[in-house]
This record gives sequence, C-alpha cells and structure tokens, in this order.
Amino acid sequence: MRRIFLFASMWVAVIPALAQPRALGHTVRWDLVQIVQGTALAGGVDVGINAANGDTFTLTGSGAAEPAEADAAGGGIIVHHFAATNTDVMGVYVVTGFISWQPGGGQLLAADGIGHASEASSGILKMAIRIFLPSGAFRDGTLTVNCRLPGATVDVEEGIQLTIAGTPINVEQHGGITLFHIQK
Repeated sequence: MRRIFLFASMWVAVIPALAQPRALGHTVRWDLVQIVQGTALAGGVDVGINAANGDTFTLTGSGAAEPAEADAAGGGIIVHHFAATNTDVMGVYVVTGFISWQPGGGQLLAADGIGHASEASSGILKMAIRIFLPSGAFRDGTLTVNCRLPGATVDVEEGIQLTIAGTPINVEQHGGITLFHIQK
C-alpha cells in the first residue's frame, strides 16, 4: 500500500510540472490587417513616418508571441521610402526576440476573418527584429505593434512604431490597422 501511495504521489507532482508551460501561458497572434467588406483579414499594411526627415516605412506582417515563454516569431515585408530622393528600398524582416506584452482587452466590432472574435484584444507587443536588405546587409531594430479596440484598457495609438539600431530612425504610426488574438 505504501508503494502505491508513493507512486501516486510522484505522479501528482509530475503531471502539473509537465503541463505547466502551457497552463501558465497563452499565445498572442499579431497581424497587420486590412478591413474588407466589414471583415478583419490578415495581409494589411501599416505605415509609419520618421518625423525627422519625412521618410516612410510600410510594413506587412504577422506572427505570434508566447509571453510566458519570452518567445516571439513572425515577419513580413518592409519598404523604406526615402523622402529626399523619392526612392524605395524593399526588404524583409523577421522577429528575433520577445521584449514585452501588455494586454488591453476591448471588443472587435468588425467580423473576424483571422481568429475567433472572442479572442480579439487590444494590447502592446514589443519585439526585436532583423531587417534584411537587398544588398545582403541587415539591420537590427525594435518593432512595437499597438492595437486599440473599442473598450480597451490601454491608451495607445493604433499601429506600429519602429526603431533601427545605430540610426536616428524613430518611426511613429501614420496609418494602418493591427489586431491581436489571445489564444489559450
């Protein structure tokens, strides 16, 4: 009888430990979205502007983060429009790390073509990214995705913010829509 109790006690201790990473966390899906016929869909663009020189940055993108695991992934296309020369440079960016997540509640009023409307949320997700340029060079930066739905508990401007390490580039939101889904 003592062996059975010891064996059962061991499993009672082991099972929660095996389940703990998923039980404590959730996955946050992020998208730069478009609204088509009243439906939120992936595949939109967000535009940010660098106020210092008028350059714009147009991004597509989607991905996911697991805040409890301090993990994030995803990416998209980035187009840097140089205001002074009226030229564009296109590259790709990939998420290389998780920095922070602040959920913000709220309610999606459009139809949800990405996930379940009950999972839609406002919030602020900050991630490390690497931008790959056509020349083969790369730049590291920080991408912040901000979503503000009606009824949100966070006071943030909808859209993106972007900084690029080693440069004076500090991009603030200029247009576009974002959306989070908190998947349990």
